[in-house]
Formats: sequence, C-alpha cells, structure tokens
Amino acid sequence: MKKYYYLIILFTLLFCSAKATHNRAGEITYKQISAYTFEFTVTTFTYTLSAVELNGGRVSLEVEWGDNTTSEAPRITRLDLPDYYRKNTYVIRHTFPGPGTYRIVMQDPNRNLGVLNIPNSVNVIFSVETTMLISPQLGTNNTPVLLNDPIDKAAVGRIFIHNPAAFDYDGDSLSYKLTVCTKENGVPIENYTPPKSSHKPIYVNAVTGDLVWDAPVDTGIYNIAMLIEEWRKGVKIGNIERDMQVEVHNTNNHPPVNP
Repeated sequence: MKKYYYLIILFTLLFCSAKATHNRAGEITYKQISAYTFEFTVTTFTYTLSAVELNGGRVSLEVEWGDNTTSEAPRITRLDLPDYYRKNTYVIRHTFPGPGTYRIVMQDPNRNLGVLNIPNSVNVIFSVETTMLISPQLGTNNTPVLLNDPIDKAAVGRIFIHNPAAFDYDGDSLSYKLTVCTKENGVPIENYTPPKSSHKPIYVNAVTGDLVWDAPVDTGIYNIAMLIEEWRKGVKIGNIERDMQVEVHNTNNHPPVNP
C-alpha cells in the first residue's frame, strides 16, 4: 500500500511540474539592415523549474512575419536570473516583399502557472507582437531599445512604478499605453483583468512611460501588457507590445525616498 502511495505522490509532482509551463514575459524588437531586410530579436523570460525549461527550453521559436510566411528563430543566448527566471534571446533576419505594414507575431505554449489576472494561465498560449511600417518616404527605422527587463517585484500596499527605459536611436517620438495580454494568434485573452489597486487604477503615463500601480492589494503573480508606439513626422510607424510579469510580496522593505 505504501508503494502505491508514493507512486501517487510522484505522479502528482510530475503532473504539476509538466503543467507549470513556462513563459513569463517577453517582447519583439528589430533593427533595419537594408531597404527591406530587418534583424529581429525575440526576448522571452521563462520559469526555470517548468518541465519545458528543465528539458533545455525552446531552442527556436516560430515567428510569423505578416507577409504569409514564417521562420524559426534560433536561440542565441540563455541567461539564468534569480528567482527562477531565465532570459532567452532569439535572433533572425527576414526580408519583406516591399513597402507596407506588417504585424510580426510570436506565440508559444504556454504561460506559467498561477498568474492571478489571467484565468487558468497555464493553459493559455503566450504571444507577443510588433507592428512595423516599411516606407521609403519615412526612411530607415529601428525599434526603440528597452533597457529595463519586463520583470519586476512590488509590495502589497505600496506604490509600484516601472519604466521600460525606452531609447530610440532614430530620434522618433514614443508614446505609451496599457493594453491587454494576448493568447493564440495575438488575440486578447478573454476575462483578462488589470491587477486590483487600493487607490488609483493601474495606468501608464503616455509621455514618460511610467507604469504606476497604486497600490497592489494581494500577493501573487500578475501580467501586464504595455504598448510602446513609435511616431515620426506625426505618422505612427510601429509599436511594440511588451508583456511583463510582476511578483507582489508582503515585505517590510520601503522604497527609497529622494530628499
């Protein structure tokens, strides 16, 4: 009887491990190589204890280019971070057929277990997208570089502020707004809800890019999506959808105060 009891426990642990898959955050950026050729970087943050990551993680990811073609982007780097995060970088070049607006999508099953504002997150496909306008009249374009990773920690009852630290080498104007986390084919997730706040609803400053959460109510894991829009001469030339994950904890640590 004891033997069967241990087998049941082992099966349960293995089942939970397999279910604890694995995508936590991510984004797609690019730089222009020539008139219609671009180099894309897909960055994902994954849960290192998931079955997928314990087996080595994704060595490549499929990217949809918005021109009725797809490619496999190979993983270039893999970096383990504290608290069971892994940063994965995939790089690939693609040549588009000509001018136009293209929606680049990466989707991968699935999100990690236990995201409180995404119902049944472990069974929801993770996706991120970037939209680009190729126009000879507008000239060369590269997405902004996002210097802060899309992962962070917050405290119950204390104001939380996160900024992507976006820098645009082309000098284009940037604007920011909240959007909805997406699933398969870049479709918004049904019943996705913004994290609850004790004071003001969570928002993004359209000019500075500050994501302000005043203040988290409950501990746990939450995902938040931010749209970073790029403008040139009054024309929107693209946007990055950044899907970020925030862990909320009970803590006695206070944020620094500027004198």
